[in-house]
Amino acid sequence: MLAWGGTAAATTEPRDMAEAGPRLHFDLPSQPLQKALADFGGLTGHSVLVDSTLAQGRTAQAVHGAFPAQEALRLLLAGTGLHARYSGRNAFTLVPEPATAEVPMPEAPTAPTAPGLGGVAPSAAADFAGALQSAITRALCAAQPGTFGRYRAALQLWTGPEGRIRRASLLEPSGEAARDTVLLAQLRGLAIGRVPPPGLAQPVTVLLSPRADPVAVCRAALADGS
Repeated sequence: MLAWGGTAAATTEPRDMAEAGPRLHFDLPSQPLQKALADFGGLTGHSVLVDSTLAQGRTAQAVHGAFPAQEALRLLLAGTGLHARYSGRNAFTLVPEPATAEVPMPEAPTAPTAPGLGGVAPSAAADFAGALQSAITRALCAAQPGTFGRYRAALQLWTGPEGRIRRASLLEPSGEAARDTVLLAQLRGLAIGRVPPPGLAQPVTVLLSPRADPVAVCRAALADGS
């Protein structure tokens, strides 16, 4: 989660890309995908929920110049075999590109699905990402009203079938040990409000990054949860 935020669009399916926004300046080198996503989130405030194994071993393309955030993300992901599927204005998951090769037709019709987080259908992955986004934002806004949305950190989360975060660990500390202690304490045991979809690969990598207006983000998150 790169500082989760935004509200879901009124569509039956999550959009593959968010609406175009202002052009931002990017100067991102070609680098490991997880590092590139963290840098992208720090520049844009966009959030990502990604299966750790999905990003592992992939390299992001260099992005230099002025682009809307979603166009820069498209360029960054070129050649990785992944694309962004937005669950809100500023929150997205990464899913594999659909296969283009022709395959034999099955003998009986089956409901089409596309892989999402660890093979989960994108719609289910996006729904779960949105619920996880909301739960984490509310919890951290309540526990860290003066600092949430003003720092960057990376975590790995394991969720249980009952819909709670069973385990949380830091991949990249926020820079303050006391804050990290509060962060992990708030996330462990947190009720998500939705059970994880079957087949969700774990752990899930969550990236937190600064927000342009963290006060407004927390006000909206806490109001939604009241």
